[in-house]
Amino acid sequence: MRVASVLLLAVLASFSAADDPSKPHDHQGKLDKFKLGPPPALSSSERAAVDAGKTVSKTVPVEGGARALAVFDVAAPPAVVWACINDLPAYPRMVPGVHATKVYGGGTRGGVKTTLVTWTLKLLGYSVTYHLEFQHSPSASAAAFALDYSRNSDIDDTVGYWHVAPRNGGSSSRVTYSAALLLKGWFPKPVVDFLLSTTLGRATQWVATEAATRLRKEGTSAAPSHGRRCTGVWPFRRCAPPPAPPPPPAGMAPPPPC
Repeated sequence: MRVASVLLLAVLASFSAADDPSKPHDHQGKLDKFKLGPPPALSSSERAAVDAGKTVSKTVPVEGGARALAVFDVAAPPAVVWACINDLPAYPRMVPGVHATKVYGGGTRGGVKTTLVTWTLKLLGYSVTYHLEFQHSPSASAAAFALDYSRNSDIDDTVGYWHVAPRNGGSSSRVTYSAALLLKGWFPKPVVDFLLSTTLGRATQWVATEAATRLRKEGTSAAPSHGRRCTGVWPFRRCAPPPAPPPPPAGMAPPPPC
């Protein structure tokens, strides 16, 4: 463990000052970007596992980094899950390993909201900083991110994808998260594992935890259903109209209108 810590400190020290927002990145993208659309289909066994409350996850090592995929259910409506994912300034509080985030630009075009944000990870006293372009399409219920290649980052490349689908009448969500990360230069396995656990491996943990926290705070003034059939969780609950009164018995005139 001591050797791993020394290796980590040495490698991170070698690029702790590489980030430079005044200069463009070394390239314009090595990884294929994700599209704002539906997630990849699960196999029947994978779908059955997620239906049973398990997380389906895969991590595939690639040269210089890794690719990861996770599919899991969250006991919160999609609107609450998206509120967590899109709350980029709150990531330092929500996601372990993220030290700081700073939004520096963005806008909306064609129904897609773009946010430019700088991320800083703190690893054993050293900083890893990179700049992301984060796009969210509410109509596709998807988000995708990649490096902002107009700024130089400490990592070589990264891309990622979120998709949130309603479940159980909208009271819960099925979340798909996929990402890929390429590091600069050669890294020993302990360093790679440390970085990947921070950037790729914790989506299933923080989303569910944060969504549950927000639901507890919002649920303090839950709206009553008044006997109506409702789905979802307040304040995103939707209730059917109250049933019509029964018709008067045969031979009896209906009451006069008010």
